[in-house]
Amino acid sequence: MVPSDLREQLSALYSEHYGTWSLRAPRNPGGRVRLSANRIGDLLAPIEARLAYAIYSGIVVGYAIAVQAKIPRYGVVSWVTQLVVHQEHRQRNVGKLLLFSIWNFTDHFAWGLLTANPYAVRALEKATRRRCLPERIAQNQRKLKALALQYVPYVSKGSEIRIGRNEARINTQFAIDHSDLDKMIGSVTSSSIPWQLGPIEEGWEWFAFTFKDQKEIGLAPEEIETMLKTSDHVAKRAYSRMLLNQDHRWAQHSKPEAQFIASLCNLQPSGASILDFGCGTGRHALELADMGFDVSGIDYLEGLIERARDNAAKRRLSCVQFEVADCREAYLGRKFDMVLCLYDVIGTYADDRDNSRIANNIARHLKPGGSALISVMNLELTERRAKHVFSLATEPDKLLTLAPSRTMEETGDIFDPDYYMLDSETDIVYRKEQFAAGSSLPAELIVRDLRYRKDGIERICRDAGLEVVWTRFVRAGDWEPLERQSDRAKEILLYCKKVK
Repeated sequence: MVPSDLREQLSALYSEHYGTWSLRAPRNPGGRVRLSANRIGDLLAPIEARLAYAIYSGIVVGYAIAVQAKIPRYGVVSWVTQLVVHQEHRQRNVGKLLLFSIWNFTDHFAWGLLTANPYAVRALEKATRRRCLPERIAQNQRKLKALALQYVPYVSKGSEIRIGRNEARINTQFAIDHSDLDKMIGSVTSSSIPWQLGPIEEGWEWFAFTFKDQKEIGLAPEEIETMLKTSDHVAKRAYSRMLLNQDHRWAQHSKPEAQFIASLCNLQPSGASILDFGCGTGRHALELADMGFDVSGIDYLEGLIERARDNAAKRRLSCVQFEVADCREAYLGRKFDMVLCLYDVIGTYADDRDNSRIANNIARHLKPGGSALISVMNLELTERRAKHVFSLATEPDKLLTLAPSRTMEETGDIFDPDYYMLDSETDIVYRKEQFAAGSSLPAELIVRDLRYRKDGIERICRDAGLEVVWTRFVRAGDWEPLERQSDRAKEILLYCKKVK
């Protein structure tokens, strides 16, 4: 459910910036086209509906509403029913980024919208990396209209549609002012990018769609980088939607790992304090609290912290606290005997400066002589297994060939070489993750992480003021040393001491 105050903001944006009625419009000629918050609520009511919005300086400057519904034997269609951008923020890629936040790198059957705004058509083409071609739209006209009759309130059985060799339009009787239309088309048209949907008259809109089997438009590296930064911004959704159930075998070793932690430092439960950085659902923190340790856990995902608190309440553990906080910058105002940072908290960020901030914050929270146990993903194994290697700087379009998977949602086996791509110049690993379980709408994200060689992660720890006591190659549930070349050595585990 979208909060009422947000619906009011969306209504205000639409009513002030969508456009004006034609002077020949049957109602309020020349006046602003307006939409109530209740009407926006109706568009968001179907379970298949989803919303994306952009905020600048605390103000909503753009939003998109889409319906994602499946056509049997063909696949999902992402149909944007509204796309509105503040006048001062148009032609600044706001529309494209809104569509990316809804569609990302989807493998849906089709994407589209009905619009009288040529900027929206170009945003669709940029977001899906395909051109709107009337002949392709014509092939799917009946399927799309049937879908519209179910989900798009401004399309009826009697709506006239004209799709031919050089046109694709529909009469929605939406008589918006077209006085600037020729100028707008001219601003988005060139000899290399012609306008292919034809003209429209007042009351009509373009029937703009692209399809999965079309040839993709190549993107410049800076465009892909912008797209990936948008994906980073919503990547928290990916981690919050990891089911972490019995299929995630790596997460089923909490008790023996907690016992290893306690014995490693020879900590006595009475009076010893432990902080778990990136605690997730609190699986290690809860086991340690069950032993009698004073434990705190932080994670930047509110949903995971809620699950951790619920689990603590069910187990009646009073010596554990959980907080929503960012491991890069949070400070709890106290020092601990030990800090844990396990299973790829360091490495979550593609910019290694962020990962170094986590290491520095670990040291900040340790008492003099305190211990840290840190694990990262093993880059050497990643390189040995890799089937897909590229350079984003020189081969940006290769990233578009990455196959999607539900690895994070279903198994957590992010070392499956069929589903990751390694940038050989930056050591960044890319995965295209899909999420379909739970009450949230299906989503697909490009997830990036950094993996480390032994000397690289040791250097980060030393730079943070941590003395590396030992480093070993391990796997989940078995932290005894493995051979460096072992195919089971997915993690690098470090035991460190705070330099006095």
